[in-house]
Amino acid sequence: MTTRRDELIADWSIGGRDLYVALAAATDDLMRALFADAEARGPVRRKGSVALVAVGGYGRNALAPYSDIDVLLVYDGRPAGIDELAAALWYPLWDAGLQLGHAVRSLNDQLRRADEDLDTATALLSARPVAGDTELGYRVVIEGRARWQGNGRRWL
Repeated sequence: MTTRRDELIADWSIGGRDLYVALAAATDDLMRALFADAEARGPVRRKGSVALVAVGGYGRNALAPYSDIDVLLVYDGRPAGIDELAAALWYPLWDAGLQLGHAVRSLNDQLRRADEDLDTATALLSARPVAGDTELGYRVVIEGRARWQGNGRRWL
């Protein structure tokens, strides 16, 4: 499952920024495959939308070897089965020995936290959608950055 990532880490001819970007891209492919597989098994019965968003170094496309993979599974509406979808994403990564920083939140909860918590607010500055509902993913990013601009003076 993590073959491409492992190959990149073992390839000493790639280094620095090139390696970080390649690792992020390989991780994108992995996350998209896991998301598609989880959706195909149908754990989420949609009454809303779901997006997987990369944050932190992974969100910046600067994923160092053996770094944790920081992701946010965000939903809008009331999707039944969101916990099953999260488990279908997280467990294969843990089983592969990858470190994972993760959260499952509603859009409203994520944006409320971005108003109240500096770490959450700064995480959204480098966020980018990876899988699922792209429109929802960009909404998290755009609204998160707007909240940073509105609260920037207070945070600084």
